[in-house]
Amino acid sequence: MRAFGRPLILSLVFAVGACGFDAPPPKRTPPPAPPPLPVSELTATLVVPIQTIIGALNDTTKEQIADIKDEPVNCTIAQCTLDLVATRTGPITGSASANRIAINVPVAATAQLQLKTSFFKTQAHSLATGAVHADTAVVLGSDWRLATDAHGTVDLSQAELKLGPIKMSFADLWNHNQQSLSAPIFKALDRHVASGIKIRPQAERLWLRAQRPIQVGKSPTAWLVLEPERIRIAQPQTRANAVVVAMGVDVRAHVVVSDTPPATQWDRALPAPAPLASPSDRFAFVVPVLLPYDQAANLAMQRLSKTPIKMSGGNVRFEKLEILPSGQDVVVAARFCVSQGWDPFGWLDSCGEAYLRGKPQFDAQTNTIRIANVHYDIATEGMIMSVMRFLAGDQLGKLLETKLVFNVGHDIDKLDTEVKTALAKPQGRGVVVSGAVQTFGKPSLTWTQEGFLATFPASGTIRADLNLKTGLPLTIGK
Repeated sequence: MRAFGRPLILSLVFAVGACGFDAPPPKRTPPPAPPPLPVSELTATLVVPIQTIIGALNDTTKEQIADIKDEPVNCTIAQCTLDLVATRTGPITGSASANRIAINVPVAATAQLQLKTSFFKTQAHSLATGAVHADTAVVLGSDWRLATDAHGTVDLSQAELKLGPIKMSFADLWNHNQQSLSAPIFKALDRHVASGIKIRPQAERLWLRAQRPIQVGKSPTAWLVLEPERIRIAQPQTRANAVVVAMGVDVRAHVVVSDTPPATQWDRALPAPAPLASPSDRFAFVVPVLLPYDQAANLAMQRLSKTPIKMSGGNVRFEKLEILPSGQDVVVAARFCVSQGWDPFGWLDSCGEAYLRGKPQFDAQTNTIRIANVHYDIATEGMIMSVMRFLAGDQLGKLLETKLVFNVGHDIDKLDTEVKTALAKPQGRGVVVSGAVQTFGKPSLTWTQEGFLATFPASGTIRADLNLKTGLPLTIGK
């Protein structure tokens, strides 16, 4: 009786189990937020040689520098009015040093002086030659306007002015009225100097270029997205007889794998400049390797089909497997059937839906993503205990873990090589970007709504060349 009792009891158990089982869906929370992207500062140096500024001054002052009308002047014995036109008589020269620009302008001054009193009225004409000697600093304001503060002297020849019986030197008249007569000339020079140093247009080109993704991979197609946050500018300084302006763009750089360029705000207007303390030539960004859940599940199913799980004398045949993200772990949703070796026809197979949980981990030594500590969800465990006790415990989870290991080393190595190669080759038009990746850091793992995300930091240098019409370089980095 005992010899026949055990098979009979097992048959009854599996007959009941053959009705199937379905565990209730587990509780899930949103997947963890991706780690914040590092902030890098792409520093740039705009170099404007003094010859360029002086060339702009010569181009814009071909006719006259200043035109003074009805200017009250002190004629020593009385108050006069002066009309004066100052024109350039030769090329402007200059130099840049000590954070100031020195300018020398040869001029001719045509003057008409008028004296009018209650007793008599007279006027005088004169032509004096000489030079304007001025120097100015250049300051960039928060509205991108350049402010200058030209001051200096105007030296004129001793041309004679004769107002009836009164004779005076034009140079002496000018010296006595230096403040009022020189101011229009210095103001005009300020305007021309500011127009010769074009900072905002070059900052706009750099800002717009930073918004455009750079292709760094072909298979899969990958893009380096810089995501500029703000632009920084240091006050103009002088170096090697040139005006030097340091720029910086704060970016959060990362690589995006996509068949098409990622959507970005390519036309974001240039913001007001923030101050730039000290330029840095370091550049850091994040390279992702995404393993979609459906791809990982397909790999696991292939392994389970090739090498089924066996336990307690029975086979566990998986018919469906799905990986679902949750906040602290992932859920492995599976439909599987349990059969016995002594039932070759599968008449007593028990099939149903069950849920297991596990924590994703990344092994940097082997570049593999695995789901560790796989165990039943609480509701599934209770159902298994009541329907099929020999599946209870952690044996199924441990065996399933061996199928949930995914090697992404090939993807990482391939993307590493493609990013290095792409950045080393200048890309773009107008603003040409190139760089050198020096190190790739240790990857970290998280999981998103789409899949397992292994991110690894990269660092190095990056350079952008802006070919100006004047042939001046704008460089990012060293």
